[in-house]
Amino acid sequence: MRILMLSALLLAAMTAQARQPSLDKELAGRTAARPTNCIQQNFIDSSDTFDGAILYRMKSGPDYLNRPEQCPLLRPGRGLATSTPGTSLCRGDIVQIIDFTSHFNYGSCGLGDFVPYAKAKKPQ
Repeated sequence: MRILMLSALLLAAMTAQARQPSLDKELAGRTAARPTNCIQQNFIDSSDTFDGAILYRMKSGPDYLNRPEQCPLLRPGRGLATSTPGTSLCRGDIVQIIDFTSHFNYGSCGLGDFVPYAKAKKPQ
């Protein structure tokens, strides 16, 4: 029974990773602008995790890429939990890396600079 459960979890994880687009594809056609220290949390639409990076998708304006320093357990499909005192998410704020399926906590990392990447304009 355990082997069957473990196989199902492994298959689900592999399927989720196969559907996860690469960071290069996500940023294709975009150019990095000057990094900023903070972003407003109420403008974050969603976020995706990649190997060593977090892409914050914003409701309007550019998306922001964050590469937390010394965060080797940040991988695709893992979630983030933050607890900040204000309305901004800033460099140095701590994020918890969590697998929401198994509820396993992989530890925490301090956020780095937020690098804006403007969305590619669609040709008319």
